[in-house]
Amino acid sequence: PSGMFTTPLPRLFREKTAFIINSLIYKVMVNYSLALMSSKPGDDKAAKLFYAKAQASGEITMDEMAEQISYATSLTDGDVLNAIRALIKQVNLNLAAGKIVRLENFGTFQIQLCSDGAETEKKFTSANITGAHIQFRPGRPIKAATRAGEGGLTFKRVAKLGEAPLPDGNPGSGTGGDGEDQEENPLG
Repeated sequence: PSGMFTTPLPRLFREKTAFIINSLIYKVMVNYSLALMSSKPGDDKAAKLFYAKAQASGEITMDEMAEQISYATSLTDGDVLNAIRALIKQVNLNLAAGKIVRLENFGTFQIQLCSDGAETEKKFTSANITGAHIQFRPGRPIKAATRAGEGGLTFKRVAKLGEAPLPDGNPGSGTGGDGEDQEENPLG
């Protein structure tokens, strides 16, 4: 049914880059543009080559995702928002306590440190630590959402921001059409 959804479903509902709703398979397409960059960053003499850069097709807020989740569950969007906010608070508290936070199939979060090196162990102090960041390691379902190839992501080249749109049938498009392909689900 065309027009069934007015906004794309969040990644949470995707499995192997296709999701099944009412016996229809919705394929996921990633838009990309090309950027001319050094083949060896930091080396001014290195050859410049074109590389793909993913182009976002929009943004979704926590409120919008909560509304979509509420339609898929018995929770209200307010209940979903409260649960998400509580989850974020607990992730922060546990990371600050030095724990690895494992969110089942979603993935794990862990604090990683950046530091200046010291010649010896004795010369290293906490002053050598220059910062911290959070490392995220996706779980299997999230990793599956980024696999390319048969049954995985397809790609479509688009113009860079501020450039004229590319003509239809542009070279470099992957398989899969316009990103809203629908096929009958052979499993019913």
